[in-house]
Amino acid sequence: MRPEELAPELRISDVSSARVMRAIRFRGPVSRPEIASTTGLSVATVGRATSALLSAGVIRERPELMHDGSVGRPSVPLEIDPSGPVTVAVHIGLLRSVVAVCDLGCRILSEHSVPTPGRDPEEIIDVLTAAAFRLLDGHRDRTLVWGGVATAARLTGPGRIDHDLLGWTDVPVTDLFADRLGVPFSVAPHVEAMAAAELLVGHETHRGTTLVVYGREHLGSALVIDGAVHQPRAGSPDLAHLPVGPTTYLDDRGAGLLDVVSDSALVRAAALHGISVSTVAELAARARHDATAEAILVERATVLGGLVGIVSAITRPDSVVLCGQAFTDHPRYLAPLMRATRETRLSGGLPDLRVSTAGNRIQQFAAMAVALDAICADPTSLLTERLCTAS
Repeated sequence: MRPEELAPELRISDVSSARVMRAIRFRGPVSRPEIASTTGLSVATVGRATSALLSAGVIRERPELMHDGSVGRPSVPLEIDPSGPVTVAVHIGLLRSVVAVCDLGCRILSEHSVPTPGRDPEEIIDVLTAAAFRLLDGHRDRTLVWGGVATAARLTGPGRIDHDLLGWTDVPVTDLFADRLGVPFSVAPHVEAMAAAELLVGHETHRGTTLVVYGREHLGSALVIDGAVHQPRAGSPDLAHLPVGPTTYLDDRGAGLLDVVSDSALVRAAALHGISVSTVAELAARARHDATAEAILVERATVLGGLVGIVSAITRPDSVVLCGQAFTDHPRYLAPLMRATRETRLSGGLPDLRVSTAGNRIQQFAAMAVALDAICADPTSLLTERLCTAS
């Protein structure tokens, strides 16, 4: 496998077998004629694609689900095979990292979260690989075919990343994982991966432009345009260095930058105002009976809402998806966030605004999107090669 083949496309594929697999994943159990009607592919093309997907172990037939009066193999319902191949998905965070085992139906079968062990890349990857092996031990009857890594990094070359928060420079992250786990790995910046997760599990089709905004320890955004994630050559947009404007509680350094809404910045702001907590979750618990803690969280929501409004005004998306624990962990602060978002005037109407369907598991879903990307792009070609290699 050449290095350039490991770069994830992060888009809805036009390959026939990929379109058929996607239709089965979203609609299954579903018959071949129904797939042809849904995808616009010919019945013959669907027949060839389903035969190849059956041979690759991606899908299975469910004859017991045939309707009364249905005749012939084309009427046999198809679904993603729940005993088929699996992938390993890894999200490397500044404070915590997570490893998951996923199947081709976009299900997370098992997962394990650990504190990110230090900053040395080989040490971190050793710990995460050990976690992956423990998880895979529970799926010995499944074939591991691919792996994916999502992290707040900048790609420097095929499979190589700079990670400013962890102090990594040109680390060959896919090689390090592949050498340990024995399968190819792909890597993508995590906000783009979160946007890809919306394509993977959000809706069967995608038209127009969607802005994805992420907030937790890192702030970032990504654009999805007609079913493809925009991947800038210069790297993901970093929103943390945008000006934030005046704040009452958050800007403990007086820098006036948006990084004041990160999780660690909220803990610092709380300490500055006499509230001793170590996590935002603890701060949220205090906020139920502490007016200052409540004000800190409301101000964070207001600042984040203003950010969403400004970026929306610049990019003019049809819809906006909010990802990350800054949005999903504290739903009672969505109201001030929405109000602040709407304060930015947009001619031509406001975009639809919603919280990611992945909720507080967005990191796992982002990593899964990277791990499944190559398979979803061309399932029969890739899996035929990988399963031959595995055997």
